[in-house]
Amino acid sequence: MKNIRILRRIQVLLGFLIITSCGGNKDSGEKEEVILDPTKAVLVYPDNNEECTGGTAISDTESKLNFDWNKADNTSSYTLFVKNLDANSVEEFNASSDAVEVTLERGVPYSWYVVSKSNKTTVSATSETWKFYLAGLGTQNYAPFPADLTNPENETEVTTLSIDLEWIGSDVDNDIKEYDVYLDTNANPTTKVGTTATANIEGYALKASKTYYWKVVTHDLNGNTSTSQVYSFVTN
Repeated sequence: MKNIRILRRIQVLLGFLIITSCGGNKDSGEKEEVILDPTKAVLVYPDNNEECTGGTAISDTESKLNFDWNKADNTSSYTLFVKNLDANSVEEFNASSDAVEVTLERGVPYSWYVVSKSNKTTVSATSETWKFYLAGLGTQNYAPFPADLTNPENETEVTTLSIDLEWIGSDVDNDIKEYDVYLDTNANPTTKVGTTATANIEGYALKASKTYYWKVVTHDLNGNTSTSQVYSFVTN
């Protein structure tokens, strides 16, 4: 009998502990935090596809320029990427606000974009990419921006042996004359496959099981030129 009474007391005690534990969880009032991903920054300045005459000249060859964008939601920091389109080199600048001052070479074309980041998640968001020319000393006319190759995309597989080559050209002076298109199986293509005033070549014939490389040279009415990056694709 004594053992039975002890077992009953233990059962009552365990039941009380379980009820107390469950009640404590309900009354805690704690809520799981909802982590929201950063949003894309909206670029403001320098303007897209324009000559940039702002900034502060610190010498005949360099200027300090403020990059501005609108604040992104759910964001704790930003990384600004600025690419020198002549040298094909990229610099990164970290920021906690929506502006960064950068020293750049004058008379050079650049592209730039901003990545929004949060200290609560590894997810990030990338803005659009804009281009501009930083005004140079006494510059009257600028070379075209290097063309952006759009089709086929870089390092892709092409399933047809007839392809449309497409790109986007731009120039702050709006005086693009024509494009020379180079394509062959060399890593730096030298075979000109066409000259056109439009930003595409349609139905170019390919061979199977080849790796092709292509680029576009843009000419303006003042004799200035620019060369795109080299893209590659594979035929099956």
